[in-house]
Amino acid sequence: MAKIMRQTLREQVTQAIRMKLLTGELKPGTRIVEQDMAQELGVSRAPVREALRQIEQEGLVEYTSHVGCSVKEFTAQDVYEVYLLRANLEILSVKMCEGHFSEETLEKMEQILTRMSMLEDVECFDQTIENDNEFHACIVKEAKLGRLYTLWNSMSGANTIVFYRGTGKSEYVVRNQKTIHRAVLDALKTQDVTLICNTLMQHYMQTIKGYLWEHKTSPNDFPYKINIEF
Repeated sequence: MAKIMRQTLREQVTQAIRMKLLTGELKPGTRIVEQDMAQELGVSRAPVREALRQIEQEGLVEYTSHVGCSVKEFTAQDVYEVYLLRANLEILSVKMCEGHFSEETLEKMEQILTRMSMLEDVECFDQTIENDNEFHACIVKEAKLGRLYTLWNSMSGANTIVFYRGTGKSEYVVRNQKTIHRAVLDALKTQDVTLICNTLMQHYMQTIKGYLWEHKTSPNDFPYKINIEF
């Protein structure tokens, strides 16, 4: 791997380590030794330590006493928590603005749907994730509450890794992003708060069902509630 450039060092180191996690180069349970990682990336230990702390906050690695830092294993419960929290933060935003979204926001979301429709194969996977995050960020930002968005955005790393390791990385998902998200945008346009909240929750819980199906687990055997209505 090419050595890390000195410009925006911490961000580059963070991105380099994050991609190792997302692509599976660093597998769940693998111990990450700061000195070894620093040597591989051609940097000192300090930016590696800072990067790992940030990635820990994203829920991608974990620190254990007498062991150190290791790659976190994502379970069905982790996936459920990520999507349950994301859904509820978006629902809170909907309630704060009473279901009224600006024409500017709705138009931006339409443009994102158009970009989604132009992606057709799994090679466009990174763009699929970017479009998904940008689409949902529009919902959270409408409340104009900085801390709400910061909290929602703190789970973006976990959301991305769920895509990579779960149901996301397939041509079916890439090709159907527009259809999947069209239902959400159509609900937003009604300004019906109950309908919007239910649509958002169903949107996220459908992903949970897909994850369980891929991991050969029946929703009936899952210990948490999936069919949630308001």
